Amino acid sequence: MIKMLLEKYRKFPPAVKASFWFTVSNVMLRGISFITLPLFSRILTTSEYGVVSVFTSWETLLSIFCTLTLWGGVFNLVLVKYPKERDKYLAAFQGLATTLTIVFFTITVIFIRPFHKLTTLSPFLIVCLYLGIIAQTPYNLWQGKQRFDYKYKLIVFITVIISVLNPIIGYIAVTHTEYKAEARIVVGVVLNLIVGILFFIINLEKGKLFFEKRIWNYAIKFNVVLVPHYLSMQILSHSDRIMITNMCSTSDTGIYSVAYSFAMLLTLITNGINASFTPFIYKCIKDERYDKLRKSTTVLLLGIAVMTVAMVCVIPDVFRLMLPESYYPAIWVIPPVAAAVYFMFLYPLFGSVEFYYEAKKYVTTASVFGAIINVFLNYVFIKLFGFIAAAYTTLFCYICFSVFHYFAMKIVLKKHNMSTSIYEIKTILVISLILLIGI
Repeated sequence: MIKMLLEKYRKFPPAVKASFWFTVSNVMLRGISFITLPLFSRILTTSEYGVVSVFTSWETLLSIFCTLTLWGGVFNLVLVKYPKERDKYLAAFQGLATTLTIVFFTITVIFIRPFHKLTTLSPFLIVCLYLGIIAQTPYNLWQGKQRFDYKYKLIVFITVIISVLNPIIGYIAVTHTEYKAEARIVVGVVLNLIVGILFFIINLEKGKLFFEKRIWNYAIKFNVVLVPHYLSMQILSHSDRIMITNMCSTSDTGIYSVAYSFAMLLTLITNGINASFTPFIYKCIKDERYDKLRKSTTVLLLGIAVMTVAMVCVIPDVFRLMLPESYYPAIWVIPPVAAAVYFMFLYPLFGSVEFYYEAKKYVTTASVFGAIINVFLNYVFIKLFGFIAAAYTTLFCYICFSVFHYFAMKIVLKKHNMSTSIYEIKTILVISLILLIGI
């Protein structure tokens, strides 16, 4: 039996093997965090857990301005269109992101008081914020290149090491200090810095440069337009927690964040698939293999929809079993946020087409519109119904996000005289409606 499975595995194409192992590594990273969640939820108060969550939200939001998310769509595009120069592009992108982060950190130090008031983070955590941001770029760029080439072994190895060390060292640090939230944050930042410095040197050595005017100009022109897009995506992911902190309390943020983490369990699978599926979309468009793309997409979406419904049925009971009673009020957060994960996977399918044809203004317009709706609905409904309302606005806004990007994709395809349907839209619509009814 094992021999037969191994033989079948060896026959898998590189893209399938890579997708499988990227999913495994993501499950390892997020899965161990999930398993240790009950442990940290007992040694951290709901308020302290809220501080950790707010730190993560601000780190993600500021990263967009400091790094321009250069490891995102533009990097995959460079790997497709400029294969002979990719090491140079990688090193130059790294240099640009590092320089921008230092500039933003300097500005923050000058205006530290208003920044502290805005974020509610202490000056020490603000420093940690920027160290975390500067650490992520080298590894993310290197990882993007590996994923594009379907190389997974070293990524899986690094992921396993980090996913094991982070909770172990984190637990030791938290239990040996009264500054528990700070200890939990610092452990993650230090581990990321070690990895970041290592890959900074590796990327610099391979690319042989830090600055090149041509590449920096290309990256800035391409990605500055996309900053509102990336910001909008993160607003959809993190504005709820920031607004709950300001409109309710850090304790409510902590309770909501734990339930949100449970609901987002499916991203253990979807993020791993998405990482290797985006290069696959680009290659299919380039080679005009639309039939293959349509079939693969439909199968994936159907599988994710089935898993979403199954998780909505099971996760609330697991939530009650694993967590103390103080977190129970947030159990109603789980169904809508779990359904939102499906649409988080859906909208990049349309967005990838926009990226391929470098239709940046459509990407940005669609994303900004979705984010504005999210902030407005959060402001109205969190006031009326408390933090649980944020879960339903999240689902609604990801649905809007998918619809906006679909229409933007249609405009882009029409501009490029593409009459062929890239996806089975009717089938996708049916799957999406059944999912919403099922939850």
